[in-house]
Amino acid sequence: MRRIDAWLGVPLCLLADLLRACAARLRPRRGADAPAGSVLIVKLSEMGALVTLDAAVRAVTARVGRERLYFLSFAESRPLLELLDYAPPDNNLLLRTDSLAHLLADAARALRRIRSLRIDCCLDLDFFARATALIGWLSGCRRRVGCHAYFGEGPYRGDLLTHRVKFNPHIHVSQMFEVLARAMDQPAGDLPRLDFSPAPPAAPRRKFRARAEDASAVARLLAEAGVQARDSVILLNPGLGDLPLRKWADERYAELARLILSGEPRAFVLVTGAPREAAAAARLAAAVASARCRCVAGRTTLRELLALYARADVLVTSDSGPAHFAALTDVAAVVLFGPETPLLWGPLGAGVSVVSRRLACSPCFTVHNGRQSACRRNICMDIPPAEVYAAVRESLARRAAVVPPL
Repeated sequence: MRRIDAWLGVPLCLLADLLRACAARLRPRRGADAPAGSVLIVKLSEMGALVTLDAAVRAVTARVGRERLYFLSFAESRPLLELLDYAPPDNNLLLRTDSLAHLLADAARALRRIRSLRIDCCLDLDFFARATALIGWLSGCRRRVGCHAYFGEGPYRGDLLTHRVKFNPHIHVSQMFEVLARAMDQPAGDLPRLDFSPAPPAAPRRKFRARAEDASAVARLLAEAGVQARDSVILLNPGLGDLPLRKWADERYAELARLILSGEPRAFVLVTGAPREAAAAARLAAAVASARCRCVAGRTTLRELLALYARADVLVTSDSGPAHFAALTDVAAVVLFGPETPLLWGPLGAGVSVVSRRLACSPCFTVHNGRQSACRRNICMDIPPAEVYAAVRESLARRAAVVPPL
């Protein structure tokens, strides 16, 4: 998808920009600064980033109400959007990604619905993605808010926005989302100037509450693994999806598991992951060769996974979606950063510990370069397991000081 955005995005944005300019000369459109009555939030990539939208969504719903808020996202985000409950379920427009035909068909269907609803404002939260700029233009929304490269400080994606915001790389991404949400009420001619300060980054107000069936499923899962009520549960999430440079090697996870099991006699290590990661997770658990290390990857729904987080003491993961999902529970999270910076993308949970080598070449993934890197040897992720284990022990000690024993 990044390749399509890079190679097809430029000519398509250029063509769209020419058509927009011609249409503006023939029939100037007015009303871009009129008050918005409904808002479409476009957030396709980075499923974990949906958790960081709390401040932005509150700003939008305060303006138009929850019933007039719509989301456009990938179909994989459906369970998380339903759990976060930002908008009514029928207002979530979802695009399948299992084939190009499904993606294009769903996009056409979504655009027809958006135009039929006459949504006033499109809020593009995918920063410099060309696909979302095109979607905003095709949506028919008279107000289109997003990040714009004024002087080459980001990828070219035409001049398809009405409200062009400068991306600020010195604030947390949750604050940048709030800036974009609040920019929709600013006169377009005043931008990129914004006379307000975003609130400090804060953990999401929405906290996960397990249903009875979720808790029962997790109880069965733990019983099968041999976990007792007084045992500590340490979760390892070795999978990483589409950005392998962010991955901590499986053999390092295995070594970390051995350190935990030898140093914590009442601890169980459970390896988590998506269904497509189950085979690799099972091999990792088998390599640890301990009855107290089991694989549960692919065996939970999202709600059950969060119920497992709520029962667990510590989650160890690379910078990825699960690190942000953990903020919806009280689990302590040890998050490994390499090619990206926690200053922008750090999870917002209260119990987060960041482990990073902070090399001179890091971060190499940025919003401005489309999260691409020329690096083929991610030494930034050569983090010693002993250092991660020290962070796990500190997290366990903090929890023991505030959480009463079962």
